[in-house]
Amino acid sequence: MTRRLYYEDVYLKEFDAVVADCRQADGCWEIIPDASAFFPEGGGQSGDRGTLTQSDTGRMVEVLDTRERGDDVVLVCSGPLEAGSRVHGTLDWQYRFDRMQNHSGEHVISGLIHSRFGYNNVGFHMSADRMTIDLDGEITEEELRQIERRANEIVWENVPVRTDLYTEEEAENIEFRSKKELHGEIRVVSIPGADVCACCGTHVSHTGEIGPIRIVSHVRFKGGVRMELMCGRWAYEYMTQLFDQGRQVSVLLSSQMPQIAPAVRKLAEDQNQLKGRIIGLYYEQIEQKAKELAGKGDVLLFADHYTSVLVQKLTARVMEETPSRVFSFAGNDEEGYKYAVGQTDGDLKEFVKDMNGALSGKGGGRPYFLQGSVSAYRESIINYFSEKAEGIIIESV
Repeated sequence: MTRRLYYEDVYLKEFDAVVADCRQADGCWEIIPDASAFFPEGGGQSGDRGTLTQSDTGRMVEVLDTRERGDDVVLVCSGPLEAGSRVHGTLDWQYRFDRMQNHSGEHVISGLIHSRFGYNNVGFHMSADRMTIDLDGEITEEELRQIERRANEIVWENVPVRTDLYTEEEAENIEFRSKKELHGEIRVVSIPGADVCACCGTHVSHTGEIGPIRIVSHVRFKGGVRMELMCGRWAYEYMTQLFDQGRQVSVLLSSQMPQIAPAVRKLAEDQNQLKGRIIGLYYEQIEQKAKELAGKGDVLLFADHYTSVLVQKLTARVMEETPSRVFSFAGNDEEGYKYAVGQTDGDLKEFVKDMNGALSGKGGGRPYFLQGSVSAYRESIINYFSEKAEGIIIESV
């Protein structure tokens, strides 16, 4: 049985213990100390990391993960340490404190939502730089912003985070959140004004230590809401990245940072108008080329800057002006070419099959209109059509 030092002092960063057992498992070593400040994985919070050093030899191994097995705390380590030896454990404190900040922040958010809407936290996961919380009811963006605001006010108030232990009988008279039926000794974490919840995890002692709380996204999920949440250092570094990007954008737009959104909106509107004008010019170009080729024979067209949609429109429009075959290609030698080919009332399937074989292409469609792509040089395309379609007109658009 491992003495759980993290419950006695959640801020304990180093400790001494004796190795009760050490065995190899799954390419690592499982070390069970008689006492541990390393918190094992549980309640959505990942297990602690750090180092163990054998006191008499100075041999050090990494603690890669921490797990719980019955009454024991199991340290998953990079190497073995002798059973019965005294060891000194050192936590990766930033790793632990990040999770203390975020776990406590999650309690604040989940408690406020439960108190206001009656919704339950039915899923909780903590990754490397954020948390996800699944709720069993829907909340609007404005309501979430109100919850977030109140959560940060509780941080500013710096109220104490209290942990109490109850027997099952005592707990029957206490109102608290819990995801499952509990037995034995029950740990209840209380945050005044926010939450009372059964929890086995580690928490800060005052809400001021949580730091900023930020809900970064939310989506509908299984009849409720899945939100992403960051607290403390994670939230600070995320917001710093946003600030740096916003500052760069403000310079590019010659706009003050609070006016970035209107400036970007104006830029998008201008871009859409420009796109409309460009598309109009493409259509004028297509119309002009179709009239130039009216009544002429087979034609091979290169439209280097056309999209696949424009290539299809070019081919279709030229087909309206001539009964002959129309072959249109857009692209370049490095990336390949998109094509659209057609002939009114024609059947070009066999021709296109042969063309794809010769030019490393693929595609398909109706007998009279097919589209696809080839991986070939422009010179190879011209040589192929010069041989297969004698007298073909070759032009650029």
